Amino acid sequence: MSYTRGRIYFSRHCMRDHIARRRAQFAQLPEVDDERFSLGDCWPGLDYCDPETQEVRQASSEEAAKMARMWDARGLSGCVPLIPGDVPPELAALSAERIALMNSRNLGGAITVTDPEEIRFLIDMNLAAGRRYRLLQQVGISPLRFNPEGLETALRFVGSPDVDVAVAGFIPMAGATCPLDPRSALIQSAAETLAHDFLCRALGVDGGGFLLRVEPFDFRYLAIVYGSAEWCLYRAFALRMAEYLMGRKVRSGMFRSAAKRPDPQAACERTASVLWQALLGIRHFGAVGQLSMDEVFSPQQSVLDREILGYVERVIRGMEIGPEEIDPVALIREGVREGNYLCAANTVSRFRDFYYWPDIFYHWRVAQWRAEGEPSILGEAWARAKEEIAMSTFRLGDEQQKEVNRIYDKAQRYVQSRT
Repeated sequence: MSYTRGRIYFSRHCMRDHIARRRAQFAQLPEVDDERFSLGDCWPGLDYCDPETQEVRQASSEEAAKMARMWDARGLSGCVPLIPGDVPPELAALSAERIALMNSRNLGGAITVTDPEEIRFLIDMNLAAGRRYRLLQQVGISPLRFNPEGLETALRFVGSPDVDVAVAGFIPMAGATCPLDPRSALIQSAAETLAHDFLCRALGVDGGGFLLRVEPFDFRYLAIVYGSAEWCLYRAFALRMAEYLMGRKVRSGMFRSAAKRPDPQAACERTASVLWQALLGIRHFGAVGQLSMDEVFSPQQSVLDREILGYVERVIRGMEIGPEEIDPVALIREGVREGNYLCAANTVSRFRDFYYWPDIFYHWRVAQWRAEGEPSILGEAWARAKEEIAMSTFRLGDEQQKEVNRIYDKAQRYVQSRT
């Protein structure tokens, strides 16, 4: 490995040894049950899709707290799903952290902050609540660059007993920050991914791994296009390369859509992208409730994503043709004799497990739908989301709340004096 004119060069021998060591480490990890599908969390949304009006707008702190409680009810960790928009932008990370500490058991951290003094306030807030702060810095910049500011910030806290440090990798966009040609794009993504993983291992920080990305770039709108047909195709290339490097299957994926609301576009892109990934072997899905790349959070969509995943899981589970001892001719004769197959032993013993029973994707006919008051899917999804929010019983202790608020107030004064 050498350093010349601002660039790090890895020798073939060095990187091959690194890949071999990492493959051996991956081989020691337990395999995920192929049949177990699960939902994860998402990146914090800057905007909120109001479930009552479908208006896409900034959220109040109260709304952000409710969404945190919804995630808490699901037992999730990681980022808060929604950033409060009723505070000055420079206070967003501090306010989101306070919301996480006050309204959940495990949420918090990971929102990028580069001011070391502000990070120390965030660490102290977590210590007051009996937690550890999660510091995340974005260090990968395609093509083939590391962000020195993010690295410098991360290095300030490496080894601290009160903080978990992680550095995020590259997001190459085809035709913009990596080649449009799929093979060339994959080669650049592999180089960036391997260099990032090497960096994480050398620094002893979280992050890294061999999960490659190639994101399609829309030349009409100048943005990443999550959930598009091209996204699915690039995703297949990236997954196969990751599996080749790791020596094992990739099980983590994500919901994807460029839609701004839980609308027909979201339904199409999210179902198609999740089914495609499931067919490629993915079983755990993040970016739940996340729309417009990662700009918007919708609690309704987070419920609909559960319905979509149930549908996809049923498709992947497939169907058995039937036990060999079943005589098709005899079974058909039985149905002809009775005039139907409702009471046939084969139907009675199998129908409950054979069919997927959605929670809110009702299979009613029009008459029953009208008799039930013509409920809308979005209305039902919001009702389920409110039930989940109400299930969160977490409450930070009174003394801990006072201390968190005291530190927050001090941090607020510091940030405002900085600006």
